[in-house]
Amino acid sequence: MSRTARFFFVFRPVAGWICLVCLLTAQAALAQSPGLVPEAPDMAASPGDPAAPDIPGGPDMSTGPDPSVAPAAPATGVVNGASEQPHAMPPGPWSLPGTPAALDMPRSASLAVPPDFLAALPTLTIDMGKNGAFAPFAAYEQGLSLLRAGRNQEAATALATASAHPLAGFLARDAALLAGYAHEGAGGAAIARTFYEKWLAAGPENSLTPTVLLRLGATAAAMGDFPAARDALQRLCLSRPWMVQAKSASALARELFAAGRSDWNPDAPHVALAQAERAIDARRPDAAVAILDRLASVPGEKDVARLDYLRGKADFAKRRTDAALARFRGVRERFPASPIAPWAAYHEARCLWRKTDPESARRMEALLRGVVDDPAVEVRAREVSARHLMLLLTEQGRLAEALTASDVLAGLGRGGELAEQARGLSGVLCFALGRMEAATSRLSEFLRDHPNSDWAPGARYWLGRTRGAVGDDAGAAACHLGNAALCKNTYYGLRSAAQLQALVNPGRVNPASVQPFLYPSGTQAAPPPPASPDCPGATPPTSPGARPPGLQAMQERVAVLDASGMPELAELDLAFLAASAPADAELALAHIRLATRLFRLGPATATARRTFGDCLLCGDPARFGPLAAALYPRRHTAAIRVALAGSDVSENLILGLIRQESFFNAQVVSSAGAVGLMQLLPQTAANMAARVGLKPFSAKMLTDPATNIRLGVEYYTMRHAQYGNPEHTLCSYNAGAGKLAVWMQGLGNLEPDLFVEFIPYEETRDYVRKVLTNAMFYERLPPGD
Repeated sequence: MSRTARFFFVFRPVAGWICLVCLLTAQAALAQSPGLVPEAPDMAASPGDPAAPDIPGGPDMSTGPDPSVAPAAPATGVVNGASEQPHAMPPGPWSLPGTPAALDMPRSASLAVPPDFLAALPTLTIDMGKNGAFAPFAAYEQGLSLLRAGRNQEAATALATASAHPLAGFLARDAALLAGYAHEGAGGAAIARTFYEKWLAAGPENSLTPTVLLRLGATAAAMGDFPAARDALQRLCLSRPWMVQAKSASALARELFAAGRSDWNPDAPHVALAQAERAIDARRPDAAVAILDRLASVPGEKDVARLDYLRGKADFAKRRTDAALARFRGVRERFPASPIAPWAAYHEARCLWRKTDPESARRMEALLRGVVDDPAVEVRAREVSARHLMLLLTEQGRLAEALTASDVLAGLGRGGELAEQARGLSGVLCFALGRMEAATSRLSEFLRDHPNSDWAPGARYWLGRTRGAVGDDAGAAACHLGNAALCKNTYYGLRSAAQLQALVNPGRVNPASVQPFLYPSGTQAAPPPPASPDCPGATPPTSPGARPPGLQAMQERVAVLDASGMPELAELDLAFLAASAPADAELALAHIRLATRLFRLGPATATARRTFGDCLLCGDPARFGPLAAALYPRRHTAAIRVALAGSDVSENLILGLIRQESFFNAQVVSSAGAVGLMQLLPQTAANMAARVGLKPFSAKMLTDPATNIRLGVEYYTMRHAQYGNPEHTLCSYNAGAGKLAVWMQGLGNLEPDLFVEFIPYEETRDYVRKVLTNAMFYERLPPGD
């Protein structure tokens, strides 16, 4: 992984698709505009289950044809992927909607454009020249209007023009999709198909992908290209089986299979099982249950063990823990010889981890050891069980046994992420056990073997702590200086800075005389320290004449859009431009400012990483300037100070918590119903309102920043008074007091740094690190409101 991907502290994960799909244009437009080709955007990941990181849970599901079903005879008359004679498909749920209003539209089509601006478009187009920047915008709006009016042929012409224009920017891909709709509506399936293929090739998947795959499958089938139709329909059905488009795709695939035009049967039992597994992994348990119910109702032989196992996984995802326990136990006891039985034992243990009583912990350990110690069980099941056992033993403070489990995991022979995690944790376990020689050896070997790991800064930090523990102050300083050189502004970089300061202040070491330790000698492919990072203001502003004419014209278009009351469209346009010219710091800052103003953190993240990656990783926070104002805003500080009066909690910690929870969006509401800046559940807020005497109280008040901060700070300081430090308090804020009580029993006697390292829930561990990093970074930024 590149080093810029490691400064996770800057960005909050963003759920769902982000509109960086607009960063890639249709191929024709790019060909006409050299120098405007953007990089692929970074996509944010969705958070995992806080009670158990998402780990594949079962044998691999084949997506090939069902071996129990004889393949259909291939379609005749197919030449180079297309039939010689089109085969018209009868109307079905895969048919294009009868009204334009029912079409799935890109975001740009849903953003309002003021009527007076539309009226002025012809003038803008003329003023900026025949091929001016507003020409594709005008063609797009014209095509969209014609499409909505049902004038498909005229719409297709206008939209194709917009898509192919060299200055289309983000509109190129959106226009390609709408051109496909228009051509299909006009009866041109073959041309529509080319636009759908262009859309898929132009950028990453997003929420429109299912619609495009369905349209591609339907148009390919209408042309008689049944292999292409099968591939598109199969991809949709297996990747997003819970969506209505997948149901339509299944209906069309069923017809093709029945007619002998495809060898893929969407109703084959193994397909349904794969779909259910996919829906569970995507946290769509209700959809998985519907698929399993449908499969169970179909006559014929079924894999009952796997059916029950997947029902257990669905119950687990729905937090019906006792029901899931019964399912997994039943599978394990009824089908002990099935290859799914060890996986059922593993997931039964995951259910027990949600409980806090000692008997559940004992049962969980027994189940995991039974899988790990059985050489007949497939290695993957033994690996995930060994990892879980390692975390359980660590959670209980049985560190020596956890070290043994980590060695078992690392020695199973598959390597990969789980073994890497075990090797890293083993070094910290040795430190916690006081085995400093072993800790030094293991951490050094980790850095040598995994120089590109996300956790390499962690290994260097703990290696520095290890050397410091044995009195090697110079060796400790070298490790912490290495983190300062490679990742100064990350969690471990900031922790290293604190350790280094503790060595420098009493005069124990002179950092000027110490060579930073980066990697052990002989390390292969170790990333070098970044060169002097370019932070905002380090280079003079780009003069308009220095930019390519097309880029300059598009930037002027952005300014007009924003000034005309269309900031969302301007942001989409500016995201494309910032990706097109990543060295243009002024352009990047303009996009970051606008995106964060609109709370569109995904696009802002991508731009900041691309243009200011080294600055964010290792730059001097005092030189961040406008970048800090956008990414680390200091908002509502007066309300925070009032709420914190009389408390020893840091203002910067509350700023860091708000940044992580909501990025200062007072109106945001989570899927769980948490509201506002500090993401308070209404019931929790009501309890805090009673504590502070706020009457009357209603949930609507949580969108008021001052009220949300007052109640959120009351809740945080109440927990802080109970636990005494931010590490434990943040842990309870995220995982709950019940689980923290379990961890305190086993780990409460450890120093806060070790406690955070040993938090077994990945989501909670990352949450605590991110909030602490935010707080540490705020401390290093110049003060201000």
